[in-house]
Amino acid sequence: MDLPLKPRAGIYIDDSNLYKRGRASGWMVDYNKLYQWVSKINIIVHARVYIGLPKYEPGRSIVLRMIRHLEKTGYVPTTKDLKRLRDEGSSEGFKNKCNFDIEMHDEIMRDLSEIDVVYIASGDSDFIRTKDNILKCGKRVKFLAYSKNCAWEIRSGSWYVSLDSIKAEVSHITEKPGTRPGEVAQG
Repeated sequence: MDLPLKPRAGIYIDDSNLYKRGRASGWMVDYNKLYQWVSKINIIVHARVYIGLPKYEPGRSIVLRMIRHLEKTGYVPTTKDLKRLRDEGSSEGFKNKCNFDIEMHDEIMRDLSEIDVVYIASGDSDFIRTKDNILKCGKRVKFLAYSKNCAWEIRSGSWYVSLDSIKAEVSHITEKPGTRPGEVAQG
């Protein structure tokens, strides 16, 4: 399939996957910058982000503020409450879990008739079946994932874009007081 000069694209972000992998990699993706990166060569038709909501404060309020910010960019959020699972290996004795694989797959397949290229921001091998279905429909797919925390089945294909290779364009910058010109650090 030949793509138009500016293909219609859908971007689907698995927040749980990128959050965990980002922490392990030492840097985080700024979803608004990722949106801008994809929009440089595509017309974004669908932008979806899948986010687990903490049941406790202040975590819940923080995530809800982030969601409102992402909606201003053009993202449509899909949310559900985080589950707390027992984890003896964790210092807290539990871990939070939220899985959106089914929702992401269903929404990608539903949106597919309106787009030429699907960007899946996740390194989870569960999306290999989704990739296969996208390709069978004659569409293109790109996975966006951290290099060191990506399933080999994704990393080994031509459909893989390492987030590390575009880090300068999509990383979240946390400025510390006193690091911007003219700003004085208190201390």
